[in-house]
Formats: sequence, structure tokens, C-alpha cells
Amino acid sequence: MTASTMGAHLGRLKRAIGWVVALTATGFFVQRVLTNVDRIPRVVWSATNVWVAIASVLLALGAIGLAGGVWQVLLRDQGIRRPLARVQSLYMVAQFGKYLPGNVGQFVGRVLLAKTEGIAVPVTMMTMATEVLWGIGTALGISSLSMLLFVGHRVATLPPWLDAAGLGVCFVVLLTAPWIGILLLKRMFPRLMLRALGDAEMTPPGWRAALQVTLLSVLSYLCMGLVLQLQSHYWFGAAEAPLLEVGGFFALAWLAGYVLPGAPAGIGVRESVMLLLFSPLFGEATALALGVTLRLATTLADALAFLIGSGWRLLLARRQ
Repeated sequence: MTASTMGAHLGRLKRAIGWVVALTATGFFVQRVLTNVDRIPRVVWSATNVWVAIASVLLALGAIGLAGGVWQVLLRDQGIRRPLARVQSLYMVAQFGKYLPGNVGQFVGRVLLAKTEGIAVPVTMMTMATEVLWGIGTALGISSLSMLLFVGHRVATLPPWLDAAGLGVCFVVLLTAPWIGILLLKRMFPRLMLRALGDAEMTPPGWRAALQVTLLSVLSYLCMGLVLQLQSHYWFGAAEAPLLEVGGFFALAWLAGYVLPGAPAGIGVRESVMLLLFSPLFGEATALALGVTLRLATTLADALAFLIGSGWRLLLARRQ
């Protein structure tokens, strides 16, 4: 068996495992919904709740814009300068590809669209790899901090050993994640890197880019945490929870759906992890409701981003 054949078999095996896990997670979530269907709170529509619905979609749309900003920063760090309008509109269109089976359509779409903007494939691949590493590292960082501070007994202050200096050290360690990830990719998967990048060298980003990308990534998770805060409190009457707690728990649920191959947009996986994390906080019935309402808000935001991005690109093309 050749290396390429073995790689193809491994790829199919990973996708199959991903689909099994995704279907299992979806089945678990659906089973809990059916079990609790009479206890799941209903949204009573009022002027306030309509504004919460609008704010939910706009905040999710803002998170997409922040993610597009991450790619813009990484492109500039590699010496590729394109107008913000072109980068954001491209990103908005490409991100909708995550709903295609395989959970990689957004990356394939971005590579193809980036070529129309004169961005070489190796550069796009390189910046996307760094973006993925950063997204995972930031999600792990903020979710770990949330688990530390809020799981089990709630704490009003940081533990004695986790003072401002300790948090600063953790923050610096988090910023080094892309460098470590790039080094590991080069050492462990040299053939894959050669196939993806060709003769181009995958270079680590600068510290300024590191700070900007980390800030944008954290803000995107907090945007989604704010959506959950608003929905849980105004729609379902739950007590307000700290934004760091809700945003951190969402980051962990997002990460589970993001890294799993096969599940389109993390469907089923994200909701199941949210159910496990938010049930102790809001109760199982409210956690189930949030899984549904958040998915609706993010799907609407993704569709709106696709429409805005498509129209934006048409407008830019006419102005040329």
C-alpha cells in the first residue's frame, strides 16, 4: 500500500468516525429534547424579545466580522495587503461553506475566492493554518479559564496562585501557541506541508499580529457569550451568568464541533456539549432551548453574511 493510498484510507476513516460521533451527538441531543419537551421554556414574544432576537443575529454576524478581521491581520503580517472590503466580503461568502458535508467547505471556498483577488494558494493555506491554530489555542485558553473559575463551586475572586502576574504568564503562553503549532507541523508532517505550500515557507506571525489576532478571537467568543446571556435571561428567565463563564463554555462547545471532521458546522456536537456545560448553570430544559435558539441565530447570521458578502463583491466588481 502506497503512502498516498494509506492517506486516502485514513482520510475516509476520519470522516467516517466524525460522522458517527456527529450522529451520536445529534441523537443524544434529540433524545434529551424529546424527554424534556414539556419542560422546555417557550419564548413569549414581546418588543423586548424581538430586540433580543435581532441582537442575537447581529452579534453572531459581528463574530463573523471579527473572524474575517483575524484573516486580514494574518494576510498583512505576510505582506499581503488588500482592502478590508475585499477581504471581509470574501470571508463572508466563503464561511457559508462550513454547512457542506466534511466541515472543510469554508476553507476550500476561501482558497478559490482568494485566487480571484490575486492571493496565492500557499499564502492562503499558510494563513488559514495559523488561523486554525490560533482559534483552537484561544478557545482552549478562555474555556480553561472559565472551567477553572466557574465549574463546581463559584468563586468571587481568582485563586491565590492565579494573580495578575499568573494570568499574564498564561496569556503570553497562549500567544506562543501558533509558533509551537507551526514547529510541530513542520516536524511531524513535512510531506503534507510540502504538498500544501509548495516551495513557500510557513513563517510564524509577528508579536503585533499575535496580540491583534488574540484580541479579535476573544472578542468573537464573548460576542457569542453575550448572545447566550441575552437569550437565557430575557427569553427563558434564567439568572444572569458572568460573560466570561458563558463565553468560555461556548468556546469549548464551538471547539468540539470545529475540530470534528464530517459534522457540517458542528451540528449536533456543539449542541450536545452546550447541553452538558450549561445544564448545571441554567437547568437542562433551558440548556436544550439555548441549543436550538443559538443554532437558529447563528444559521441566520451565516446566511445574512453570505448575502451581504455576495452583494458586496458584486458592488466592488462593478466599481472596478
